[in-house]
Amino acid sequence: MFDFTTIIAATNNFSPNSMIGAGGFGPVYKGKLSTGQDIAVKRLSKNSGQGLKEFKSEVELIAKLQHRNLVALLGCCIHKEERILIYEYMPNKSLDLYIFDGKRCTTLPWKNHFHIVRGIARGLLYLHQDSKLRIVHRDLKASNILLDSNLDPKISDFGLARIFRDEEKEEKTRKIVGT
Repeated sequence: MFDFTTIIAATNNFSPNSMIGAGGFGPVYKGKLSTGQDIAVKRLSKNSGQGLKEFKSEVELIAKLQHRNLVALLGCCIHKEERILIYEYMPNKSLDLYIFDGKRCTTLPWKNHFHIVRGIARGLLYLHQDSKLRIVHRDLKASNILLDSNLDPKISDFGLARIFRDEEKEEKTRKIVGT
């Protein structure tokens, strides 16, 4: 658990200048801890509809997933009505910037493309088969693949993820989720 004052200090009181993105969960800020470590801070939007119970369940799920191709959850913060997730910071942003930006895409060597695809596949194999929990992400897209300083891909955003029981071999659903 992170202390709320630590998060306030790390993000300059959630300064608009610190904001690096936003999603269905709420805004995401870049922060810097007093140790010098960069972090990504996801601040749950008050109108997201996610209650304390759901938030704690999501934190427990993500905390159990440890793999080099998944974004690492460093901790969380619950303070009054605030619900915050703290992740490792990914300096090369998301894969969609490299796919849909013609200049970045053409300057990225083929070996990096292969490295990224292989890392995503490894992360999915871990989620589907190798972890103690069987997880289906349900929102895998280029903007949910983040890239670290070495362009190692990390799957992020597990808000729509679903756990399969051991006896389940396939998911049957009528509900469409993700994008």
